[in-house]
Amino acid sequence: MVNEFTQVESIVKDLKAIIQREDKRHQMDQHLTTSMRHLLEDEIIPQLENELDFDPTPEHLWDLTGGEPPL
Repeated sequence: MVNEFTQVESIVKDLKAIIQREDKRHQMDQHLTTSMRHLLEDEIIPQLENELDFDPTPEHLWDLTGGEPPL
């Protein structure tokens, strides 16, 4: 049984490896379109990494409101 979080981490590594392989190919031999490459590099990979690095710890552990929103 595979943890889904670990599977997403693996997918991000695979996407990075795809970009690295594309870097080694001549422009005429590349498999990805320029727009797909930019989408992966500039949006998809950074957003996935941001979600994987999420820290659910409250910003202030000394918060005395007991988790209640302010009125």
